[in-house]
Amino acid sequence: HNSGIFVLQLAVRMSESGEKDGVNNIQNDQMTDASTHNDDDDDKLLLKMGYPPLLHRGLSSVMNFAFGFTEVCVLGSVCLTFNYALATGGPACIFWTFLVQFLLTIFISFSMAEICSAYPSAGSVYHWSGQLTPLKWAPLCSYICGWANFVGNAAGDATFATGFASFLSSALVSSGYSAIEARPQVGISIAVIFFWSVLNCFRIDQVGWVNNLAAVVHTGSLIIILVALLSLTPKLSTADFVFTGYNNTTGWTDHSYVGAIGITAALFSFAGYEASAHMSEETTNSRTSAPKGIINTVLATGIGGLVLILGLLFANSDIAAATTDDPYYAALNTDYPATGNAAINVFILACGNTWGQALAWLVLINIFFAGISSVAVTGRITFALTRDKAFPYSDFLSRVNPLIKTPVNSIMFVFVVDALLQLLPLDTSNGTIAYNSIIGLATVGWQISYAIPILLKLIFNPKDFPLTPLSLGRFSAPCGWISTLWLLGSSCLFFLPTESPVNEHSMNWLVVVVSGTAFLCGLNWIFNSQYNFSGPRRSDLPFIAVKTAEEGTGVQEVVPLAE
Repeated sequence: HNSGIFVLQLAVRMSESGEKDGVNNIQNDQMTDASTHNDDDDDKLLLKMGYPPLLHRGLSSVMNFAFGFTEVCVLGSVCLTFNYALATGGPACIFWTFLVQFLLTIFISFSMAEICSAYPSAGSVYHWSGQLTPLKWAPLCSYICGWANFVGNAAGDATFATGFASFLSSALVSSGYSAIEARPQVGISIAVIFFWSVLNCFRIDQVGWVNNLAAVVHTGSLIIILVALLSLTPKLSTADFVFTGYNNTTGWTDHSYVGAIGITAALFSFAGYEASAHMSEETTNSRTSAPKGIINTVLATGIGGLVLILGLLFANSDIAAATTDDPYYAALNTDYPATGNAAINVFILACGNTWGQALAWLVLINIFFAGISSVAVTGRITFALTRDKAFPYSDFLSRVNPLIKTPVNSIMFVFVVDALLQLLPLDTSNGTIAYNSIIGLATVGWQISYAIPILLKLIFNPKDFPLTPLSLGRFSAPCGWISTLWLLGSSCLFFLPTESPVNEHSMNWLVVVVSGTAFLCGLNWIFNSQYNFSGPRRSDLPFIAVKTAEEGTGVQEVVPLAE
């Protein structure tokens, strides 16, 4: 386009004498074009960080929280991993590892909320990593963090889609129909994620109302399931069974090792709680709403998860009946539902066929809603990376639809990546191993991306870090070290073999999947990013905001002054 470019804004760093409370303020000159002047404080803050406000800011604080709460979806996460958890440590391991993860994740949420309040952007942890490190290291640190977060979120999408198809099969079995074969399940998972992607191409406030409904349904479902399990079960389990009961069918004999690999189910149940940060550019009062969304997501997930776990464990003490999925063996034991999912089996054992089937379909609805939020969040980290030219064809992928102000191209790119990940379970002989690898890839990607900005803040301790409404003060460093050590240490547990003896059918393939992902990440850096990518914009660099005369819809680009 032969479009004229007008200078709208010139931002310069204030001298140290002009700084207050360590805040690196940026002085804004008045825009020369009154028609494009934006009085919204959120958009001004975004401009100070070097980015134009292209996305529609239509989410309230409640909507922001709803994205995080439904994206984590503790109801779906616990039910999808309940088979594994019962076989790997049993009731005591399920309850106590979830409680430990809950308490430690509270520290992490506060550390992340403090940084989010300073830099509320769609890039979230990726943007924070580029901001909290010295300028020369910003491209590499932010690139590694961004890739880890992108892979974690993309694998999370695939996990929910594959989990949806698997849970659908079990729900059908509970209702008297035949199970869906492995290959058709792959087709269903790809179809449902395509639907989620299309739905996310609507304007964010419209999708936000869907997520509000999803949050209400999620909360109501947890209450309904708890009441049904505890009131309809013929006999409650003993407290001794729930809090000290042990079960192990992994083949490993060391209790500590079994507990270590058992905690991975709890780690997955919490993963994805940074979703509120990714939606901050579309949230009003983002400096407080987004970080509080992170904290509230963790608190709601922890409380809801503990309630659900206690309900499932108190409702049934027959682990064999809950975990058996072989219909031929179940035929010899008519009390064994054998639906293929332990949570659904517990629903039927405790509540009877009618209520058990209803609860199964209720969980499936929540998994469906979770996928909508998950794809929305992945689309935002993809948009943040492509607008900074971290991927090939970034100019195309980062385009925002001018009518609905949604990153449609980024969202559809996410669909393609998710569809490729969902092809892994096509290997029917190793379908379970492939699905566990996707879960591991998602959780490790998330946790590594959370740890990087927190660790960078601890190491470099930037003097210009803003004093925000959610500043932790003297508690920032202790909270940060606890968060970093747990995130990095617990991530290593996903690489341990979960079954013994270890062979080609029982080995943990996560190391292969992660190595392949790292290889692709390295290739992209060598042939693309090292030439085109300079990291996310930094608020400590001067810039000018510009727009194109033809589009005339406000600020279209923010350019560093050096350019």
